[in-house]
Amino acid sequence: MNIDSSGVFDCRPILCVENVARSIEYYVRCLGFKLGWAWSGEKQSFLQCGDPDAPTFALVGLGPVQFMLSERSQGAPGMWLHIDIHTADQVDALHTSWSQRGARVIEPPFVRPWGMYEMRVQDLDEHVLRVSAPPRET
Repeated sequence: MNIDSSGVFDCRPILCVENVARSIEYYVRCLGFKLGWAWSGEKQSFLQCGDPDAPTFALVGLGPVQFMLSERSQGAPGMWLHIDIHTADQVDALHTSWSQRGARVIEPPFVRPWGMYEMRVQDLDEHVLRVSAPPRET
């Protein structure tokens, strides 16, 4: 059976987190993501900026990369995500920026045995962002 994939246009991983508000703070403050929206399960509505209610689901993004954060549901901590970056210099710039902001860099950038220049960053719920670019030409 041949499935027509012409309607497929995006993928947003859902990350199970212990506390959505805390995770939003980490992704925004340490990794430079932007908050797209936040949802309150208790109110059953989207939250507005400054709303005192705690979010239980949210969308954060960095350019075209977007993750949904789900409080204690929809998955398990420790998921790995691969993020493609155009150049090794951009990986280095992210490493510097994220390190200075207090991100949990668990492996600095280096050329992996499979030939890609990668670093690994962990969020507060042990999800690992594997950030990768082609190596510099020598």
